[in-house]
Amino acid sequence: MNMKKPILVLTILFLSIIALSVARVVVSNGMSTSGIDLDKIQASASSYKIQNAILKEKLLSITSLEYVASKASALGFVESKTSISLTKSIPLAIKQ
Repeated sequence: MNMKKPILVLTILFLSIIALSVARVVVSNGMSTSGIDLDKIQASASSYKIQNAILKEKLLSITSLEYVASKASALGFVESKTSISLTKSIPLAIKQ
């Protein structure tokens, strides 16, 4: 009986070490896989940021007054030099 206690303790310690080693390998493997996924997500986010900046620049360019005026003249619209009023203008000050 005396000899069985140390063997039992050593066996439990040995199995615990093996179980912890296996758990460490599983966790390390999971972390390395998630690191690869994280790199892919970051690359995708970076690509979307660049694409977003390009689209913002295009939008600002297309909505500028200069671009709208040039497109309007290319389509045949002309700038009106006269103003049209449907009502008679009211004087701002009354002569006394």
